[in-house]
Amino acid sequence: MPAPVQSPFRCLVLGAGRVGTALALTLGDTPDFSVTLADPTEPARERAGALGLPLIDCSPADGAALERLIGRHDAVVAALPASACPAVAAAAARAGVHYLDLNEDSPVTAEIAGIAVGARRSFVPQCGISPGLVSAITLALVEEVAAPRDVQIRVGILPRHSTNRLGYGLTWDVNALIAEYTNPSAALMDGRPVTLPPLSGREMLRIDGSTFEAFVSGSVPASLCRRLAGRVETLVSKTIRYEGHLDHVTFLLDDLNLRRRPDLLRSLLLNALPEVEDDQLIIFVSARGARNGLAKERNWMRRITAVERNGTVISALRRTAAAHVAAVLDLLREGALPASGLVAQEDIAPGALRANRFLGWFFAEGEGV
Repeated sequence: MPAPVQSPFRCLVLGAGRVGTALALTLGDTPDFSVTLADPTEPARERAGALGLPLIDCSPADGAALERLIGRHDAVVAALPASACPAVAAAAARAGVHYLDLNEDSPVTAEIAGIAVGARRSFVPQCGISPGLVSAITLALVEEVAAPRDVQIRVGILPRHSTNRLGYGLTWDVNALIAEYTNPSAALMDGRPVTLPPLSGREMLRIDGSTFEAFVSGSVPASLCRRLAGRVETLVSKTIRYEGHLDHVTFLLDDLNLRRRPDLLRSLLLNALPEVEDDQLIIFVSARGARNGLAKERNWMRRITAVERNGTVISALRRTAAAHVAAVLDLLREGALPASGLVAQEDIAPGALRANRFLGWFFAEGEGV
C-alpha cells in the first residue's frame, strides 16, 4: 500500500527584503514547503518581481489581517526589522503557529521569550548567521575541547572588494548595524557573563593573504553566554572589517557626535554607501583548552561568497542566513525540535543542522568541523 502523501508545510515569510526573498527561493526548490511571501512596500514588489516571486500585500501594522493570514499557515518567519517582530510573535501565539525571526536585538528577544510562554507552537528567535549558525558552530567546538578555557568568535559581512574609505557597503539592515556599533556586547570573563563596550579590543587579522581588523561589536546572544557560563572562562565576539574601518566609524560616532543622533547617522549611511550584493561572509571561531593534560585548540573557518541565480546575484549573507532559517523550518516540519514554547539557538543540536539538506553546501565548503 503506498504511503500517504504528506501535505506541504505552509510557511509565511513576512518581509520581501534581502533574506526574505532568498528564503522564498530556497524553500521554493522543494515540494515539501508551500511559501507565501508578504510585504506592502514598493521596493519589495520590485525585488520580488525581478526574482519571479509572487507577493501579497499585508502590513504587520494591520493586526487583524495579519493574524488571519498567519492562521492559514504552519509557520511564520518575521524577516523584518527587530522592532516589528513582537507584534508578529503575538499574532503567531494567538493563531497557534510556529514563529521564527532573524532579529539580533536582546531586549526584543526577551520580549518574544515572554510571548512564547505557554505558546502552543515553537518560537525560535534569532535565526540566521550570528546569532544562529555561529551558536551551533561554537557549541560544536566547545564539545571537542574537553576543558575549554577561551573561545573567540570573529564574524564579518563585507564587500568582496573595498571601494571606499569605510571599506563597506549596505549588505544588511542599517538599524541593526548602528545598534551593533553602539550597544554593549555580551561576553564571558572569568567564567561569568559580562558586557563589553562596542568598538573596543581592536586587533589585526590575516585571512587568505588579506589584512582585516576586528573589534567588539559582535551579536553573540546572551543565551549562549549563559549556556557556557562556568564552563568557558572567556568568550568574546568581534566583527571583521577592512583595515581602517574602525577609525572612520569612531570619527562619525564620537568626533561628529552622531552616537547621539542615530537618525542622522542612518540617513548618512543610506545616502552615502552603495548597496552591495557581491559580498563575502567570513566566520572564524576558535576554542582553546586542554585534553588529557595537553593543550588543545580547534579552529573553524568559512569564507562564503555570493552566487548567481537566474541572472540575479544572491549575496553571501542572503543565501547563508536563508539556508539556516530553511534548515530550522525543516527540523520543525520533521518534528526534530520541541513542538511548543521557546527554542533558543543553543537548543538546536549542531549535528542536526550540519546534516540538514539546506545547510549541506555551507558545511561542505572550506575547512571546519
